[in-house]
Amino acid sequence: MFMFIRSAALVLMLVPSIGQAQDFDKGVAAYLAKDYATALSEWMPLAELGDPKAQHNIGEIYRLGLGLSQDYSLALKWFRRASEQGNAKAQNNLGAMYANGFGVPQDEAEALRLYLLAAEHGDLKAQLNLANRYDEGKGVTKDAAAAAHWYRTAAEQGYSVAQFFSG
Repeated sequence: MFMFIRSAALVLMLVPSIGQAQDFDKGVAAYLAKDYATALSEWMPLAELGDPKAQHNIGEIYRLGLGLSQDYSLALKWFRRASEQGNAKAQNNLGAMYANGFGVPQDEAEALRLYLLAAEHGDLKAQLNLANRYDEGKGVTKDAAAAAHWYRTAAEQGYSVAQFFSG
């Protein structure tokens, strides 16, 4: 009897996770259909519960102003939350906001720090952004070897833009 109760409790604990996955997928489908209001409404409860993918996606909606007014402060809020949980895409996008001064004072050192975090987590765009920083000496001393390393790292994973630069 104890095993049955324990098994039932485990199943009940998993049910919200299944529901959350379905809501996330509904948000993805809505986003792809350019129904950003529905995507936002599907992802917001998940984001508020701490889902880093939902947080990142909400940040993208606000950063780009998809279906609503562009709002860098809300984009930053959601990117920060996802970034703090190790979401590499959010780290890269937050880095880009610092690099370009979108909603924050331009800060090349913070951009570089965030790009490095994301690049180390395997984000291809961050690897390219980091390579560009080393190539151009933005926020860091110009370093051809470091630039080549990050171009090659992204290129070896099939990122065609990086393949162009890695020779």
